[in-house]
Amino acid sequence: MALQLILGGAGSGKTTLLYDELIRLSMEHSKQQFFLIVPEQFTMQTQKDIVTRHPCHGTMNIDIVSFARLAYRVFEELAVENLAVLDDMGKSMVLRKVAAAQKRQLVLFGGQLNKSGFVGQLKSMLSEFYQYGITPEALREMAPEAKSPLLRQKLEDLALVEQGFQEYIEGHYITTEQVLDVLCRLLPESKLIRNSVIALDGYTGFTPVQYRLAELFLVYAKKVYVTVTADAHAGVYGKMGIQNLFYMSRQVVFRLSELAEKNQVPKLPDVLLTDQKSRRFAKSPELAWLEQHLFRYGTENRYKTDGLRQNEGKEAAGVQQKGDTGIQQKENPERLEAGSIAFWQASNPSGEVNQIVHQIQKLVQEKGVRYREIAVITGDLPGYGKEIVHQFTQNGIPHFLDDKKSILDNSLVELLRAALEAVRQDFSYESVMRFLRSGLVSLEREKLDRLENYILAMGIRGGRRYREVWENTYRGVGELNITELNQFKDQVLAPLLAMQEAFRREHLTIADMTAAVLQLLKDCQAEKRLSSYQEYFEKTGEHRLAKEYSQVYGLVTDMLKRLSDLLGEECVSRKEYLEILDAGFAELKVGVIPAVADRVVVGDITRTRLAHIKVLFFAGVNDGIVPSRGESGSLLSDRDREFLGAHHMELAPTAREESFQQRFYLYLMMTKPSDRLILSWSRTGADGKSRRPSFLVGELRGMFPDAPFEDQESANSQEIYSVTEAKRRLADGLNAYRDGSTSEQFLELYRWFASSETYAEALHHFMDAAFFVYKKQGISHAVANALYGNILSGSVTRLEQYAACAYGHFLKYGLELLERKRYELAFSDIGTLFHESIDLCFREVKEREYDWHTMSDETRDALVEECVAAVTGSYGNTILKSSARNEYLTRRVGQIAKRTVWALQQQIQKGDFVPAGFEVSFSSADNLQAMKIALSDQEALHLRGRIDRMDVCEDRDKVYVKIIDYKSGKTSFDLLALYYGLQLQLVVYMDAVTELAKKQYPEKDIVPAGILYYNIDDPLADKNGEPDQEQIDAQILKKLCMNGLVNSELEAVRHLDHTIEKESDVIPVVLKDGKVQEAKSSVADRKRFERLSQFVHRKLKEAGREILDGEIGVEPYKNGKKTACDYCPYHAVCGFDRKISGYEFNRWKKKKTEEIWEEICREQQ
Repeated sequence: MALQLILGGAGSGKTTLLYDELIRLSMEHSKQQFFLIVPEQFTMQTQKDIVTRHPCHGTMNIDIVSFARLAYRVFEELAVENLAVLDDMGKSMVLRKVAAAQKRQLVLFGGQLNKSGFVGQLKSMLSEFYQYGITPEALREMAPEAKSPLLRQKLEDLALVEQGFQEYIEGHYITTEQVLDVLCRLLPESKLIRNSVIALDGYTGFTPVQYRLAELFLVYAKKVYVTVTADAHAGVYGKMGIQNLFYMSRQVVFRLSELAEKNQVPKLPDVLLTDQKSRRFAKSPELAWLEQHLFRYGTENRYKTDGLRQNEGKEAAGVQQKGDTGIQQKENPERLEAGSIAFWQASNPSGEVNQIVHQIQKLVQEKGVRYREIAVITGDLPGYGKEIVHQFTQNGIPHFLDDKKSILDNSLVELLRAALEAVRQDFSYESVMRFLRSGLVSLEREKLDRLENYILAMGIRGGRRYREVWENTYRGVGELNITELNQFKDQVLAPLLAMQEAFRREHLTIADMTAAVLQLLKDCQAEKRLSSYQEYFEKTGEHRLAKEYSQVYGLVTDMLKRLSDLLGEECVSRKEYLEILDAGFAELKVGVIPAVADRVVVGDITRTRLAHIKVLFFAGVNDGIVPSRGESGSLLSDRDREFLGAHHMELAPTAREESFQQRFYLYLMMTKPSDRLILSWSRTGADGKSRRPSFLVGELRGMFPDAPFEDQESANSQEIYSVTEAKRRLADGLNAYRDGSTSEQFLELYRWFASSETYAEALHHFMDAAFFVYKKQGISHAVANALYGNILSGSVTRLEQYAACAYGHFLKYGLELLERKRYELAFSDIGTLFHESIDLCFREVKEREYDWHTMSDETRDALVEECVAAVTGSYGNTILKSSARNEYLTRRVGQIAKRTVWALQQQIQKGDFVPAGFEVSFSSADNLQAMKIALSDQEALHLRGRIDRMDVCEDRDKVYVKIIDYKSGKTSFDLLALYYGLQLQLVVYMDAVTELAKKQYPEKDIVPAGILYYNIDDPLADKNGEPDQEQIDAQILKKLCMNGLVNSELEAVRHLDHTIEKESDVIPVVLKDGKVQEAKSSVADRKRFERLSQFVHRKLKEAGREILDGEIGVEPYKNGKKTACDYCPYHAVCGFDRKISGYEFNRWKKKKTEEIWEEICREQQ
């Protein structure tokens, strides 16, 4: 029985000395048992190191184990029955069930069980209790002592949960934390341990149960070695505050010494490594000085270079000289750089990683460093890991990401979660599509798209609808084989429908549900599909994903079987079952073994164990990342922990204690490289928010003021070490050349690519991209004819679309690309309800022979209500009643319709016009010349349309005609828009109405009185004083005044509004002294109406001719801030980009109204 401590700073050779001593002793005492205990993640590397150093190149009688592996060795020796150990996944699932059963008793935690991550917090707390030996009884005893009611309730709830958990697993399972408790009980019986030599290496501290094991080692083993990282001059036996760098080491020394004294175990003299011969930093005086001074305050903290580099820093580093020549060159190769410590600043994390890639390639190609001698560490592995993997893969740098990957985003987990959600939510759209799009149901993407389009357009919801045979189609679907769609639907949803059927039985147990889930996986052939993905990822070199997909099916099915074993007889709801599964999924991780030995290790500060590293890149050294702010997920706050600690209840460290411990981990990590340490940070994060450097940057730059510092943005490295980097530089150079600047490096790169047979095609692509200029290209007349035919048919809106953007017209009417139909009440549907309701109301007034001039408010409102009810009722129990929102919108339609019909009645009463036509349709089939335009001998434009209302006023030998278009948005007549080809509709419709009227009144003169928009709205009156109802109505009517173009003849104006005195509240006209004020009105005389008609006819003919000639240029209009692109659904298709040369807007020139009229009239002369 003896204890011996080996003390020394980082890199002092503690591990080397220990391994050599164990090897020596094991060879001298070949029948002696030796145990080398190291952290779990370091066992493989330790085995490799022992084999490498051992003369026989084997571990022989030295067992390299972790505490857990030692436990199983002892269990095997003592023939202990297989212990059913509950891992974190099983623990989470049991906890979820136990806590749910105690929900009403859990005063504080009961309402938080369904919060994301809460079960994980509960599991972590329970694990901590087991590690530190905290029992439910101890928690209950402590609760009354707590002054805080909140802490008191926490302790009571935690005691309840821990006790419930223990009762559930008692006699069946033990937790992973209890494995060492069992080892403590059995270890005295072990012959393996008795009289063995035990060494503990690589630990920064121990948990209470590990200290109990250490005590047993001292009692039963022949000798115990423990390596402790501590400066030999730090005085670890004296008093030391928590802020001291080696406080954790001091605690280890103190506790082990105390245990040795307690058990009367001799403590041999400590081995203090002050001889620097074997130091890690023999070639780097800067790193040696860093190890001796980092986080040691009150001493000289500025590295002095004078005199050190004259003899390469050997004396300064404490390295013994070998004769006059020093260390031989082959043992001490040339320094990698002028300085062993360097600093980089980048604009963002991507820039940091890019610089790291560049430097790694340089080290490997110029300095002969192996990839395995390089490591990249960051305090934010989730944030940096993906970018590092992406750029390393892109640049061909072999690497290993030391991080267990969660499988929550894996296709298999998504499939199961979606399937269970679909069963629970009775086949909601979201859950069904998640299931179908998981990648494990069908890879026939086009069929899945068609199926999803149908589900969206028809509003398919509920399992019953999916069991039905679908028969109906929807408008705009084009050719749809409904039989084929039904067959595909039945095929892909059969497994899900079968699982739903299985879940319908009453009194389902967890075992029943799990059996149904496993059957779903079998029906979907999930294992086979996952295997296909694995093969694909292996072929594409994505080894990490390949490993994940090779393991995930086994992990998930094992979890399901374990769930059935653990909780199989329990009856739970479908919601609770999914929550239990989620708790298990959250704990599943995929472990990845390095694919090759020569690779760069990428890891974090605390988990990753590095060995034999020459160069270390420390990325993301930003405030809040290094040191980290710590997780705030613990159920016990720092104040709670401090209170419990003061009452002798030892738990995991507080945030304050962790912050000091982080300094120790930083010290250990930054002293890992033997040759070079590079720290980098970014000015902004990936989210674009600004970042500050960590305090560590300021501290180290203060220690090494002469160390190289580089800003990525100002750096202009000429070195290129990979084709990927060369391509990036070439692309940048081409862009610069296009903008008028160049460099010798770019020209050299260009020549290299141009002369390379391998990369000449790549250069061609780069050139095309850099110097791409958009040139308008049309389609041939033959192709246009094949798309549209020689008779161009459509609405005026179609020609307006062409005027807005020819390419948008081509996509919509030529290629017939349509937006996905959705079963929802869109703004356009609301407009349809308004139009149909108002139209029906006017038809009923005519049918019932009501008079708009005498109809009472009560009669009118009742009629509107009746018409709105009839229109909405025609939709049946469908979309209008599918949600509370839609029902509210339907009621709102009724309210606004009342206001609209009231305003329209007021406008009719103020004029002499009589409504004569409603929803009047026009087409070329009516033999109206306005709707037929010849484009050539063989080609023509045939138009169709429908006007909401046509009013007429007979006056002796004249018939005045007015047309009104109801708009549910804010539409204003714009003569400039008409001039450029938009807002042609009303003019065309007026021509058609005039033709119809001439047929009806052949003996009379047909006079256009006005083309008007009425904007459907329910405005509020302005509150000025205390207005009466008449004043309020007048204000509202004024706001609902129609806009458009009115005949300027006073007689026509008076017929439209015979009440007008100054400014009309019916039409856009202002009078002064009985004359129309044209400057303040929107009017035109009859001659201008004729010229306008001719102008629009010419515009339509030009547009039709251009369409059939194949014009499809990407040239959307722009008028001020408004463009054709604003609400265009084809953004992702057209590629319009102002940054690319050739792409330009069709910019409208600003013109005054009178200038527009002059041009319109001049062009028609």
